[in-house]
Amino acid sequence: MTNLFFNPVKVFSGRGCVGEYPWKSHGKKCMIVCGSHSARLCGALDDVRDALTAQNIKFIIFDRVEQNPTVETCKEAGDIAREDKVDFIIGIGGGSPLDAAKAAAYFAPNPHLTVETLYDGECKSDPLPVIAIPTTAGTGSEVTQYSVLTCRRIENKKTLKTPKIFPVAALLDAEYTVTLPQSITNATAVDALCHAVEGYLSKGANPVSDALAEKAMFYVGRSLRSLIEGRLDFALRERLLLGSMLAGMVISVTGTCFVHSFGYPFTYFEGLSHGEANACFLPDFAEYTARVAEDKVMRVYRLCGVKTHEEFRSLIERAVPCDWKFDRDAVMKYSRIGGGGGSVNKGLYEPTADDIYNMYKKYII
Repeated sequence: MTNLFFNPVKVFSGRGCVGEYPWKSHGKKCMIVCGSHSARLCGALDDVRDALTAQNIKFIIFDRVEQNPTVETCKEAGDIAREDKVDFIIGIGGGSPLDAAKAAAYFAPNPHLTVETLYDGECKSDPLPVIAIPTTAGTGSEVTQYSVLTCRRIENKKTLKTPKIFPVAALLDAEYTVTLPQSITNATAVDALCHAVEGYLSKGANPVSDALAEKAMFYVGRSLRSLIEGRLDFALRERLLLGSMLAGMVISVTGTCFVHSFGYPFTYFEGLSHGEANACFLPDFAEYTARVAEDKVMRVYRLCGVKTHEEFRSLIERAVPCDWKFDRDAVMKYSRIGGGGGSVNKGLYEPTADDIYNMYKKYII
């Protein structure tokens, strides 16, 4: 018997959905987890506070989530949530705050867990409920069971994966993406496209995930050209947000492949955003996979509005220029770390050591 699909997240969308949501159904006190800037700038934090106040729900704010949050930061947030006896957690932001919110919810009722035992310790009590409010169209974290955190002891990112941290609800309001700079809008869109493409070309793909991936690629891939040409209106932002959510549903089934594994060291050591790092390897992923699944890769291209490897690479590089160069020894280190990632061989094509070197070498000074 095959389990084709499971995703328990209730998804709501539309302008004003935060104010309409029945927050009091989750308890009398909550913690809001966000970064120090974007949640305020886009208006989401104010809307959440107003909605909670209107429903007589007390709240505390943890706004120290950094880009690429560490396990230590999430442990701190979880400890505070436990000490303040909150009933649920609201994550506001891009992938970093949403992933941090899920990890904090995991830590909060499990004081025996430490920074060192998060990934292999027993979860004795169920995590607190999480409501996710994405403010970027890229991560899909609002509908996944993953929390990707920076793990200092391995000098890389590592994923907490458990169905216990699926958010109970996701609230999608594209109004919160309006204040994003063009560069971030582009990079997060490429991240969303990565999720759809990697899931579609994964060994774990199935007819349900493929259907979701095709719709996500159509929404996001076709939108990239508009972004490149500067045609960014509210309707396009809504398409991107929906496409990102659909792509998140895809990887909740399939996981990601080597694009993510290869990009993590660029993020950890060089400070590239997640979308920028993924852009470095997405065209390669498609081109290499065509060696074993050409028809399916050609389908990816058609959905994105292009016809060839060269056109697809140009589309990604015009959206997110991949012109970074790093020291040779550093790149060799990154290739060892990225090449050893757990998702490297989850795609339909399994890269060889030479393949991995060839994909990294173009970033050597």
